[in-house]
Amino acid sequence: MPLSQAMEREQIHNRTISITAYQRTDGLVDVEGHILDIKPFSHHLLDSHRAAGEPVHDLWLRLTVDQGMVVQSAEAKLDVGAHGICHLVAPNFKALAGLKIGPGWNRMVRERVGHGKGCTHLVEMLAQMATTAMQAMWTERAPAGAAREAAADATPKRLPDGMKNTCFTYNDDSEFVRKYFPDDYRAAE
Repeated sequence: MPLSQAMEREQIHNRTISITAYQRTDGLVDVEGHILDIKPFSHHLLDSHRAAGEPVHDLWLRLTVDQGMVVQSAEAKLDVGAHGICHLVAPNFKALAGLKIGPGWNRMVRERVGHGKGCTHLVEMLAQMATTAMQAMWTERAPAGAAREAAADATPKRLPDGMKNTCFTYNDDSEFVRKYFPDDYRAAE
């Protein structure tokens, strides 16, 4: 369902973020993120000029993750950065290798590539890349026929690590947790 009717307006900027997970043949998972910023009019930056429709940012980041949610490698590519030197931070993202996606992820990311050591836009996208990795790794393809019924009976009774109290649905006092993860359920006081 779309948002309510907006007031008359003119587009001044478009940011597109795309994040896709891929199962590799070696058992690892690649999570690739792409940020594309475009303005519909020409504009000047301190060290460059951009024509209407020309990217302000065209940034890429890949995390390779194992089944334990540990980053095995990271690669960044800044095809277009806002400034001429932005691409120089790309090698710094290799420092993400060894981090585990889960509680504390955003803090650990900032320690390794935040605070002037990386690209703000890629650092911000890493939170969404972690969520995408979790979605990719914790969801199994639906089995067919009798296997589907057996899989339904095998539903875990505990929330996966790092999920408890992360949102309304996964609060330990929610009806969803009571129904599907009874071992984690705690009645509200």
